[in-house]
Amino acid sequence: MEERKWEDLEFDCLVNVLGRVDMESLLLYVPFVCKSWYKASLNPSCWKHLVFPTDVDPEWDLTLIEKFKVWYDIHKCSLYSFIKFVVGRSHGNCTGLSLPDGFSEEVLKYIADECPALISLSLPVDHFLSSESVSILPTLIGKWEHLENLRLGSSDNLVDII
Repeated sequence: MEERKWEDLEFDCLVNVLGRVDMESLLLYVPFVCKSWYKASLNPSCWKHLVFPTDVDPEWDLTLIEKFKVWYDIHKCSLYSFIKFVVGRSHGNCTGLSLPDGFSEEVLKYIADECPALISLSLPVDHFLSSESVSILPTLIGKWEHLENLRLGSSDNLVDII
């Protein structure tokens, strides 16, 4: 029996498979398998569901953004820049987004402008929304016409948001 090669997989099928892969793999490993995987990993369909991991990788003792900086030898990269880079890969097609700890109001505004198709947004459990973020959140939520799920990090200001 002839063995099939992953690199020969139809492009659309490969994009479908890679769309189910976690963010770390899409950023750090998949692009280096072969040219067809690299090209497929750039397809916006692979970046529709973005879950920013908040855990430290026990093997590396680094967060994803720290691993990314080491892997690509990047010396300066803020959390905002990293989120912008990853969200930008979706070309406005992101439908599910789970943000990491430490994001800013600026990140929320960027996401509101760049992710019009957002269906699900999750803020970190331990994240406390500033009073300024709480005041603009209803306006930002209004930009997501398809939003069905919103998980707030801190529910202290839930009444103000609603």
